[in-house]
Amino acid sequence: MPRFNSATRQDRNFLAAIAGIQVFCGTVFGIDIVYEWHLEMINNAKISAVESVHLVVEALAVGMLFFGYRLAYRELKALHSADDEKARLLACLRGHFDEIIDAQFKVWNLSPAERDIALLSLRGSRISDIAKMRNTSEGTVKAQLSAVYHKSGINTRSELLAFFMDEFLDYASVDEVSLPKAAIEPSAGRRIPSGSVPLTKHI
Repeated sequence: MPRFNSATRQDRNFLAAIAGIQVFCGTVFGIDIVYEWHLEMINNAKISAVESVHLVVEALAVGMLFFGYRLAYRELKALHSADDEKARLLACLRGHFDEIIDAQFKVWNLSPAERDIALLSLRGSRISDIAKMRNTSEGTVKAQLSAVYHKSGINTRSELLAFFMDEFLDYASVDEVSLPKAAIEPSAGRRIPSGSVPLTKHI
């Protein structure tokens, strides 16, 4: 299933800043270790136990800093991958919305006028607004909307919207989408209006 819990841009920037700080500190400490070791070698001085412990601790700190950077980088990469997947799926869904709706309207055998009314209703337009956009009376719009409900087996605009939202959410739970080419049995426990066909999903 695609991952949708993607981080915000602020979260990603914070992780990137932490990774940058870790690299900077690790680099500074690493240079310091090399410099101190170089001085000891030039002076041919014997490294004391305290200095040895000091160098070992600094080396461990450098290792942990770069390890932390690796973890932060891996998380950033995972977040970017999740965002890319989300964007890909949303683009796929947007590209299929009209086809999904049109396919179901054909199953319901809606007339061109009824399709327009149903689509505008799905978009949240009020009956008065639909009447103005179509240059017709509100009574005509109500009659056509009633015909849509009768053919689809749906009683209200909320149920009409819920039906298509259910299809869209089903699409969001799979990796591939396609339009239905034949009727299939509805899944158990799911209400399907009479005369409608659930959309086929390929996993």
